[in-house]
Amino acid sequence: MRPHPFRPLNDAEFAALDRLLPSTEGRRGRPPKNRRRTLDAIFWVACSTGPWKALPPEYGRPDTASRQLRRWALAGHLDGLLMALHTRDKYDNLLKQLAWRICRAYRRVTKVIGLGSLALLKRIGLYPALPAPRRYLPDLKLSKKAHELAERAALNPSVQAVGTFALLAKLMRLAGGARWRWRLK
Repeated sequence: MRPHPFRPLNDAEFAALDRLLPSTEGRRGRPPKNRRRTLDAIFWVACSTGPWKALPPEYGRPDTASRQLRRWALAGHLDGLLMALHTRDKYDNLLKQLAWRICRAYRRVTKVIGLGSLALLKRIGLYPALPAPRRYLPDLKLSKKAHELAERAALNPSVQAVGTFALLAKLMRLAGGARWRWRLK
């Protein structure tokens, strides 16, 4: 996916996204005044390299857009958007045009999402949404295998070759990824 300069959502793009996001009807609390403006604010920040506080005033308050993005991430709605990108019809140009922006917005909330969401991203192959190169992220399959090997070795430690436990510790560190490298690029 190629980077795109920011531009506000057009009517068709907003309609495509709005049908994929949760309805505000019947929910407690105050609904957003202008959902389209909030989405434009999220995508403005996602397309830029600047902080939330650099958001132009015509897109509303930065904390409002940031809070809404975090809420959608915690509730799993961003995962649903990513699955919609993954399973989209190859002729669905609207989602194809929005894919890069959605992935960039997802990267803005990587500190909020859990390992399950990162595993989903790796599994479906939406690598632009990952917060770092794949080699720095946790590898759940490797982690499970390393744990099984360590348990098996711990059952009879006296017959293990010299350095076995050091090698298993290194394998477990590798499986855990390098969280300090998870930053926006």
